[in-house]
Amino acid sequence: MLNARRRFDRSTALLITFVVISIILMTVDVRGSNGGFAGSMRSVTQAVVAPIQGAANAVVRPIAGFVDGLANLAGLRSENAALREELDEANRRLAETEPLRSENEELRKLLNLPSVGALQSQIARVQARGSSDFDHSIVVNKGSADGVVVDYPVRNVDGLVGRVVSVTENSARVLLLTNPNHAVEVQVVGSEDRGSAKGRGASDLQFISATAEQEITEGATLVTDAGRYPAGLLVGYASETAQRQAGFAIQTPIKPAVDFSTLDFVEILFFVPVDPAVQLAPAESDS
Repeated sequence: MLNARRRFDRSTALLITFVVISIILMTVDVRGSNGGFAGSMRSVTQAVVAPIQGAANAVVRPIAGFVDGLANLAGLRSENAALREELDEANRRLAETEPLRSENEELRKLLNLPSVGALQSQIARVQARGSSDFDHSIVVNKGSADGVVVDYPVRNVDGLVGRVVSVTENSARVLLLTNPNHAVEVQVVGSEDRGSAKGRGASDLQFISATAEQEITEGATLVTDAGRYPAGLLVGYASETAQRQAGFAIQTPIKPAVDFSTLDFVEILFFVPVDPAVQLAPAESDS
C-alpha cells in the first residue's frame, strides 16, 4: 500500500514538472526568443517528441484514410448508378434515332439522283413484300391518287427495282427484276452488245443475247436499253465471263445492283414506254 502511494506521488510530481516546463517553454517561445537556453530546450523537446509524433501519424493516417474511404463508398456507388442510368438512356435515344438517320440519308440520296430527262417522279415507301419466296413483288404507298399508273418503272439509289403491275388509289404493286415473269432489255456498257436480263426467281438474273459478238467479261455493267424502260438505268453486273459459241446464244448470270431484301424507299418514274405494244392498264379499285 505504501509502495503504491509512493509510485503515485512520484508520477504526479513528474507530470507536474513536465507541465511546468512546457508552460515555461511556451512562454519563452511566445516572446520570440529563438536562441539561448530556451532555444536549446525547445530543440531538445522537438527532438524527443518528433519521432513519437511521426510514429503516431504513421499509424493514424492509414486508419483515417480507410475511414474516409468507407464514408465515400456509398456516395461513389450512388454516383455510378446515376451515370449508368444516363448511359442507358443515351443508348436508348441513339437506338431510336439511328433508323431515322438511315431513312433521312436514303431519302437524301434519292432526291439527289440524276433526273431521267424531264420525267416527273414520285418517292414511295415499301409497305409490304411478297407473301412467299415465290412472290417477287412489293407494295408501295403511292397509287393512282398520286399519278401512278401501270408499267411505270421503279428504281432506288442503287439501280432498277422493277415496274408497276397493278395500281389502287393509294398503293401500287411492283414486280421485281428477280421475278421469273419479268424481263428487261439491256445493253452492255462500253459495247454495242444487247440482250435480255430475265428474272430467275433467285437472287440473280440471267443475261441472254443471240446477237452479242464480243465476250461478256466478269464485272461488265449492264443498263436498260430503250423500250419499256428509260435507257441507262443500272441493272447489274455480269457474274461470270461468257463467250459466244457458234449457233448458241451467249448467256451469263447477272448480279443485280439492287439488294431487294432491304428495299425501303423507291422512286417511281412517270415514264410512258416507247414500245406501242405496251399499253397502260387502268387502275384497280381499292375494294
